[in-house]
Amino acid sequence: MKRTLILSFALFAALWGIPHRAAAQIFAVRANALAALTATLDLGAEVSLADKWTVEASGYWNPVRTASLSARFHAVQVGGRYWLYESFVGPFVGSQLSYVGYDLGSRTRRYDGRAFGFGVSYGYSWMLSTRWNVAVEAGIGLFRTKDTRRDPTVGDWDDEYLYHYRRWTLAPSRLEVSFSYLF
Repeated sequence: MKRTLILSFALFAALWGIPHRAAAQIFAVRANALAALTATLDLGAEVSLADKWTVEASGYWNPVRTASLSARFHAVQVGGRYWLYESFVGPFVGSQLSYVGYDLGSRTRRYDGRAFGFGVSYGYSWMLSTRWNVAVEAGIGLFRTKDTRRDPTVGDWDDEYLYHYRRWTLAPSRLEVSFSYLF
Protein backbone atom coordinates (compact mmCIF):
# COMPACT_ATOMS: atom_id res chain seq x y z
CA MET A 1 0.00 0.00 0.00
CA LYS A 2 2.78 2.39 0.97
CA ARG A 3 4.72 1.55 -2.18
CA THR A 4 1.62 2.16 -4.40
CA LEU A 5 1.02 5.50 -2.73
CA ILE A 6 4.63 6.60 -3.29
CA LEU A 7 4.53 5.48 -6.97
CA SER A 8 1.21 7.26 -7.51
CA PHE A 9 2.55 10.44 -5.95
CA ALA A 10 5.74 10.23 -8.10
CA LEU A 11 3.68 9.68 -11.28
CA PHE A 12 1.39 12.59 -10.40
CA ALA A 13 4.38 14.88 -9.73
CA ALA A 14 6.04 13.83 -13.00
CA LEU A 15 2.89 14.48 -15.05
CA TRP A 16 2.27 17.80 -13.30
CA GLY A 17 5.73 19.04 -14.27
CA ILE A 18 5.38 18.25 -18.00
CA PRO A 19 5.10 21.49 -19.93
CA HIS A 20 1.92 21.74 -21.97
CA ARG A 21 2.25 22.54 -25.65
CA ALA A 22 0.32 25.83 -25.63
CA ALA A 23 0.35 26.72 -21.98
CA ALA A 24 1.30 30.34 -22.64
CA GLN A 25 -0.95 30.71 -25.66
CA ILE A 26 -4.52 30.26 -24.54
CA PHE A 27 -5.82 33.83 -24.48
CA ALA A 28 -4.75 36.97 -26.36
CA VAL A 29 -5.65 40.65 -26.17
CA ARG A 30 -4.84 42.75 -29.22
CA ALA A 31 -4.93 46.27 -30.63
CA ASN A 32 -5.01 47.23 -34.30
CA ALA A 33 -2.27 49.72 -35.25
CA LEU A 34 -3.93 50.68 -38.56
CA ALA A 35 -7.15 51.57 -36.77
CA ALA A 36 -5.21 53.74 -34.33
CA LEU A 37 -3.86 55.75 -37.28
CA THR A 38 -7.45 56.75 -38.17
CA ALA A 39 -8.33 57.74 -34.57
CA THR A 40 -10.39 54.57 -34.14
CA LEU A 41 -10.31 52.91 -30.75
CA ASP A 42 -10.04 49.15 -31.12
CA LEU A 43 -9.77 46.27 -28.69
CA GLY A 44 -9.91 42.58 -29.49
CA ALA A 45 -9.73 39.34 -27.56
CA GLU A 46 -9.04 35.83 -28.80
CA VAL A 47 -9.35 32.45 -27.10
CA SER A 48 -7.81 29.17 -28.22
CA LEU A 49 -10.34 26.33 -28.38
CA ALA A 50 -8.05 23.63 -29.78
CA ASP A 51 -4.56 23.32 -31.23
CA LYS A 52 -5.54 25.04 -34.48
CA TRP A 53 -8.84 26.81 -33.71
CA THR A 54 -9.44 30.16 -32.03
CA VAL A 55 -12.51 32.34 -31.49
CA GLU A 56 -12.17 36.11 -31.44
CA ALA A 57 -14.23 39.23 -30.82
CA SER A 58 -13.30 42.83 -31.63
CA GLY A 59 -14.90 46.19 -30.98
CA TYR A 60 -14.24 49.44 -32.86
CA TRP A 61 -15.31 53.01 -32.11
CA ASN A 62 -14.48 56.24 -33.91
CA PRO A 63 -15.87 59.48 -32.39
CA VAL A 64 -14.49 61.93 -35.01
CA ARG A 65 -17.04 64.53 -36.08
CA THR A 66 -16.29 68.06 -37.23
CA ALA A 67 -18.17 70.63 -39.31
CA SER A 68 -16.57 69.42 -42.54
CA LEU A 69 -16.06 65.71 -41.85
CA SER A 70 -17.90 62.97 -40.01
CA ALA A 71 -16.28 59.57 -39.48
CA ARG A 72 -18.34 58.40 -36.52
CA PHE A 73 -19.00 54.69 -36.33
CA HIS A 74 -19.09 51.74 -33.97
CA ALA A 75 -18.56 48.14 -35.00
CA VAL A 76 -18.45 44.66 -33.51
CA GLN A 77 -16.90 41.62 -35.15
CA VAL A 78 -17.12 38.04 -33.92
CA GLY A 79 -15.32 35.27 -35.73
CA GLY A 80 -13.14 32.22 -35.80
CA ARG A 81 -9.72 31.42 -37.13
CA TYR A 82 -8.15 28.20 -38.35
CA TRP A 83 -4.39 28.24 -37.91
CA LEU A 84 -2.37 26.21 -40.39
CA TYR A 85 0.55 25.65 -37.98
CA GLU A 86 -0.65 26.13 -34.39
CA SER A 87 -2.72 28.72 -32.52
CA PHE A 88 -1.29 32.25 -32.59
CA VAL A 89 1.65 31.30 -34.85
CA GLY A 90 1.99 31.32 -38.62
CA PRO A 91 -0.64 31.57 -41.37
CA PHE A 92 -4.38 31.43 -40.71
CA VAL A 93 -7.73 31.76 -42.45
CA GLY A 94 -10.62 33.39 -40.69
CA SER A 95 -14.28 34.22 -40.96
CA GLN A 96 -16.23 36.90 -39.13
CA LEU A 97 -19.72 38.26 -38.62
CA SER A 98 -19.90 42.05 -38.46
CA TYR A 99 -22.25 44.78 -37.33
CA VAL A 100 -21.51 48.45 -38.07
CA GLY A 101 -23.47 51.58 -37.16
CA TYR A 102 -22.17 54.64 -38.99
CA ASP A 103 -22.55 58.37 -39.60
CA LEU A 104 -20.13 59.20 -42.41
CA GLY A 105 -19.89 62.18 -44.68
CA SER A 106 -18.57 65.55 -45.71
CA ARG A 107 -20.01 69.05 -46.12
CA THR A 108 -22.12 68.03 -49.13
CA ARG A 109 -23.30 64.50 -48.37
CA ARG A 110 -24.03 62.54 -45.21
CA TYR A 111 -24.63 58.78 -44.82
CA ASP A 112 -26.33 57.58 -41.65
CA GLY A 113 -27.13 53.88 -41.27
CA ARG A 114 -26.03 50.41 -40.33
CA ALA A 115 -24.61 47.31 -41.97
CA PHE A 116 -24.56 43.58 -41.21
CA GLY A 117 -22.22 41.20 -42.96
CA PHE A 118 -20.10 38.09 -43.26
CA GLY A 119 -16.46 38.09 -44.31
CA VAL A 120 -13.48 35.84 -44.86
CA SER A 121 -9.85 36.75 -44.31
CA TYR A 122 -6.29 35.51 -44.53
CA GLY A 123 -3.40 36.51 -42.33
CA TYR A 124 -0.05 35.70 -40.82
CA SER A 125 1.19 36.04 -37.26
CA TRP A 126 4.81 36.36 -36.11
CA MET A 127 5.99 35.74 -32.55
CA LEU A 128 8.08 38.64 -31.27
CA SER A 129 8.67 36.99 -27.89
CA THR A 130 6.93 34.42 -25.71
CA ARG A 131 4.14 36.89 -24.87
CA TRP A 132 4.01 39.29 -27.85
CA ASN A 133 2.83 38.70 -31.43
CA VAL A 134 2.33 40.88 -34.47
CA ALA A 135 -0.23 39.82 -37.09
CA VAL A 136 -1.18 41.07 -40.53
CA GLU A 137 -4.68 40.26 -41.81
CA ALA A 138 -6.80 41.24 -44.82
CA GLY A 139 -10.29 40.13 -45.73
CA ILE A 140 -13.35 40.81 -47.84
CA GLY A 141 -17.00 40.54 -46.95
CA LEU A 142 -20.56 40.86 -48.17
CA PHE A 143 -22.62 43.43 -46.26
CA ARG A 144 -26.31 44.29 -46.18
CA THR A 145 -26.49 48.04 -45.68
CA LYS A 146 -29.44 50.25 -44.83
CA ASP A 147 -28.77 53.97 -44.73
CA THR A 148 -30.25 57.41 -45.16
CA ARG A 149 -28.52 59.97 -47.37
CA ARG A 150 -29.10 63.66 -46.93
CA ASP A 151 -27.60 67.00 -47.78
CA PRO A 152 -26.29 68.69 -44.60
CA THR A 153 -26.22 72.13 -46.24
CA VAL A 154 -30.03 72.39 -46.27
CA GLY A 155 -31.31 74.88 -43.71
CA ASP A 156 -33.85 74.15 -40.98
CA TRP A 157 -36.70 75.85 -42.88
CA ASP A 158 -35.92 74.53 -46.38
CA ASP A 159 -37.37 71.43 -48.02
CA GLU A 160 -35.05 68.47 -47.85
CA TYR A 161 -34.97 65.26 -49.81
CA LEU A 162 -34.10 62.14 -47.84
CA TYR A 163 -32.94 59.10 -49.71
CA HIS A 164 -33.29 55.67 -48.09
CA TYR A 165 -31.10 52.93 -49.52
CA ARG A 166 -30.95 49.19 -48.92
CA ARG A 167 -28.34 47.25 -50.81
CA TRP A 168 -25.75 44.48 -50.77
CA THR A 169 -22.15 45.69 -50.80
CA LEU A 170 -18.89 43.85 -51.33
CA ALA A 171 -16.29 45.63 -49.19
CA PRO A 172 -13.18 45.01 -47.08
CA SER A 173 -14.22 43.24 -43.88
CA ARG A 174 -10.85 43.36 -42.18
CA LEU A 175 -7.56 45.14 -42.72
CA GLU A 176 -5.24 45.17 -39.75
CA VAL A 177 -1.74 45.11 -38.42
CA SER A 178 -2.29 44.10 -34.81
CA PHE A 179 -0.12 43.63 -31.77
CA SER A 180 -1.19 40.88 -29.37
CA TYR A 181 -0.30 40.10 -25.78
CA LEU A 182 -0.64 36.38 -24.99
CA PHE A 183 -1.68 34.97 -21.65
